[in-house]
Amino acid sequence: MFAALVGAMMMVQGLDETGIAVARPVGKAILEPVTGSYFQVFEFYGRPPHTWRHAKNMVKGYRHDDREGRLAFVKTGATHFFLVLNFEMLRAKKMWIGLSAECNDQADLIWLDDTPLGDGSFRAWSPVAQKGIREGCARYEGTGTQLPVFYDPTEFGVRWEIGTATMNITHMMVEFPVPPEEEETPSGDSGSGR
Repeated sequence: MFAALVGAMMMVQGLDETGIAVARPVGKAILEPVTGSYFQVFEFYGRPPHTWRHAKNMVKGYRHDDREGRLAFVKTGATHFFLVLNFEMLRAKKMWIGLSAECNDQADLIWLDDTPLGDGSFRAWSPVAQKGIREGCARYEGTGTQLPVFYDPTEFGVRWEIGTATMNITHMMVEFPVPPEEEETPSGDSGSGR
C-alpha cells in the first residue's frame, strides 16, 4: 500500500508539459560537509522523456530531511571531487546537473539559481565541450534555447559535457541544499502574558 502511494505521488510530481516520467533514488543521500548539502542519485525509469528540462522540474518535489531537491550545483572543486569519490555510479553513468548554456547573443552558462558560471573559478569541462557549446549555440543564436550540461564518465575521468534539449539521460545528481534562513521575527511581545 505504501509503495503504491509513493509511486502515485512520484508520477504526479513528474507530470508536466514534457511528459510523464518516474524517478527513484539510487542509494542513500550523503552529506557534503563543505556546503552542508545532501546529494543523491536518482534514476528515471519507464517511458521517456528523460530530458534535462523534465528532470529540473521533477526534482522540485523531492525532499530529504525537510529540504527541497534541485539538480546539483557543482560550483567548487571540493564538491566535484566529493561527488566523484562518493558516488560510484557517477563514474559509470551520464547524469544531469543544474547547469545549462542559454543561447542568446552569446552562450551564457547559468546555474538554475541564475548564478552565472563565470562567478566561480571551477570548471569540469571535457576537452570538446567548449566547442560543442559554441556550435550548439550558433545554431540557436538569439533564441534563448537552453543546452543542458551533464556529467559524462570517460576513460579520462568524469567531466561536464553539453547536451541537447531533447537528449534523454536516465540518471540525475540531485542536491538537497541547506534551506534559506527563515526571516527573523520582529522583537517585541513574546506572548507570554505577564
